[in-house]
Amino acid sequence: MSAFRCDEPTQWVKLFVTDPLDGQTVGRAYTVRNHPSPEPRIDIDVVLHGKGPAARWAEVASPGQEVSFSGPKGGFSRDPQAEFYLLAGDESAQPAVFTIAESLPPGMHGSVYLEVDGPQAEMEVTWTADLDVVWVHRAAGRPKGEALRDAVLEAPVPHQHVAAWVAGESGAVRDIRRHFTDVIGLDRRGAYAKGYWKLDEADHRDPLASD
Repeated sequence: MSAFRCDEPTQWVKLFVTDPLDGQTVGRAYTVRNHPSPEPRIDIDVVLHGKGPAARWAEVASPGQEVSFSGPKGGFSRDPQAEFYLLAGDESAQPAVFTIAESLPPGMHGSVYLEVDGPQAEMEVTWTADLDVVWVHRAAGRPKGEALRDAVLEAPVPHQHVAAWVAGESGAVRDIRRHFTDVIGLDRRGAYAKGYWKLDEADHRDPLASD
């Protein structure tokens, strides 16, 4: 940890944990939510959705338990021409969205759409940029991602140079990606869209993700 550096938004590590169900070691990618340098510590948020091996591990993890990781990799590069940022994600993408929002400069305008189970899942957020936060509540029984997709497709976008970043359930992100290019008119350089996960599929890899 003494050599670890994480200086850019959305940087991630691959966390290697033991699945308590079958004892197998698996690796999963997670955004570094916070790196309180120079402390030898990183903060990682894990969604307890109850289906994946990493979620099962997190449910029974205890202080002092050893894990290993590789990285960090990735990172977010701000569009120097952007006048407005549209950010969106579900619980899996919330840490990455927060790191981007916190990195945007004072005076930057934008909107942040975050899908959660309900009002009880909202949290206080602070950043220096002028970003409006829209908490999108998921109706009971509705698949994750659909409420976020509908909200982003209806989101007002100003007649300015817009940059967008979205991640979450792959099917919902696919529709949002098409909206960014076909309706708003953004190109791939101005619209990052990645399916972090997919319903009923373990360890999903998005083949259409922006770099």
